[in-house]
Amino acid sequence: MWKKSKLILLSSALTFSLTCGSTNFVALAANNIESGVRENITLNYLKIKYENKVLFHEQVPQKTIIQVLNTNGEVLESEVLTGDKEFELAAPKIPKGKMLSYWGVFRHKDKITIDPMLIDAKELTMKFSTTEGGGLLENNAQTKVIVKSVNKGTNLKDVLPEVIPKNHYKFTGWFTAIAGNEEKIKEIDNMKVLDSKGEYYAKFYPDFNDNGIDDRTEEIALKFVTNSHEEFKDIKTQVGKQIKLPVLKKNDSVFMGWYTDEEFKNKVTDNVFTESQTLYAKWEKAEKVIKEAQTKPITDKDVSDQVERILKEKLPSSNKNDSSVTQKSSQPLPKGDSGAYNPDVNKNQINDPGVPQSNTFKETKYVFANKNIGEQYMVKFFDENESFLFSLTLPYGKTIKTYDEDERFHDEYAVRQDTTITLNTKKYVHEDSFLLGFKTREAKVNSTQITEVYPDTKSNVNVAANEPYDHQKELEEKNEAKTQNIIIYSLVTVALVIFSGVGIYLFKKRKKRALLDTI
Repeated sequence: MWKKSKLILLSSALTFSLTCGSTNFVALAANNIESGVRENITLNYLKIKYENKVLFHEQVPQKTIIQVLNTNGEVLESEVLTGDKEFELAAPKIPKGKMLSYWGVFRHKDKITIDPMLIDAKELTMKFSTTEGGGLLENNAQTKVIVKSVNKGTNLKDVLPEVIPKNHYKFTGWFTAIAGNEEKIKEIDNMKVLDSKGEYYAKFYPDFNDNGIDDRTEEIALKFVTNSHEEFKDIKTQVGKQIKLPVLKKNDSVFMGWYTDEEFKNKVTDNVFTESQTLYAKWEKAEKVIKEAQTKPITDKDVSDQVERILKEKLPSSNKNDSSVTQKSSQPLPKGDSGAYNPDVNKNQINDPGVPQSNTFKETKYVFANKNIGEQYMVKFFDENESFLFSLTLPYGKTIKTYDEDERFHDEYAVRQDTTITLNTKKYVHEDSFLLGFKTREAKVNSTQITEVYPDTKSNVNVAANEPYDHQKELEEKNEAKTQNIIIYSLVTVALVIFSGVGIYLFKKRKKRALLDTI
């Protein structure tokens, strides 16, 4: 019996250990999923202004619903965020005895409401504002300006709003500006409000390297290894300041960008530096880039522009006259017209205005001098806002077909020398998805090789990595709640297993005792 009891207790202990281990694994996986989703969210800038003053200017997730309310909580204006948006708020109707304190910006899942916050009008009026680098928080709402009405003799520290520094910024302190003179408030604890003169504002300083020193006073130097004949002097700048890096040029090569290591593993993307360092230029042979761009889209506009420039420079002199003739259009081919290359058609007729065209695009013929490359042409894709998406280098006469997220065919195009195509991205993804980019694949229909373009998407969760007004805290709280729930369920399961084992043991022991008593 004791052996069976030990087995029951041992199995209970193993269950507890495995459950705790799986709990930690599930919690970690949940956090990793949340983190991955946040990294890929599409963000747009939302700017809110009132009386020509910017109250809010942050990035928020795309497809967020923006609503402006009145003092009664009724919706005056509603819009779905599809791009950068600016709201100019009108003065609200204020009841007698009240005054506007500030405009609150509140988040409710996938919706943001802009709500006028009123207070009782009292003896004195105080105004609080903030400089670049942070915001003010009042009743869980973030804003740039807050007006308060107080009685004479009120302690200043009792009415100061809470401050929220932005990422990489730190709070310096409260300042006053009376008659144009700036002065830091040092005796806040003992200061009383005696009049309505002046304005109080919070100041912040940038601290990207988190060392407690104002970045504007820290100088760093950038050195450049160009790996070409070009040389650049060191650039001296301040910590955290965004700078414009040099763009290089080399014959028959494409500049792929600056890297912080000689192995070209860490590419510079935001042009913001926190310490002195050396940057290394990466180059690729133009032939290689052009060949790879037949199946792998070029998403870097600078690289795309360089490839286009190289094609122009390699244009044979016999074709230079053709380059001045262009036709503008981004309409797809008529259904059924594959636009395949017809060898019987004279190439000089393609850009001849007197010859009817079956398909017209903005065209300029650029032929690469290296015959091994073939007659490759630049095909550039833009979105509905005329923003660059990607580019491909494809041979003349190549057919391009576009498909949406559900693999439904949309349009068909043919490469007629350099081509510009506009894609309405809204028609290619679901409302609950966001666009990561576009991919290509090769398909063969009979003897015709076709390039198919389709979107790379991910399920849209309305959260972001750099979420304004403490979105990050909200996410952490949600993850913590999920973890706690998992732990609670796991502990309950373990407790049930242990109690079941103990119950079985006691039941068998009691049954054995009853048998002994009968004997």
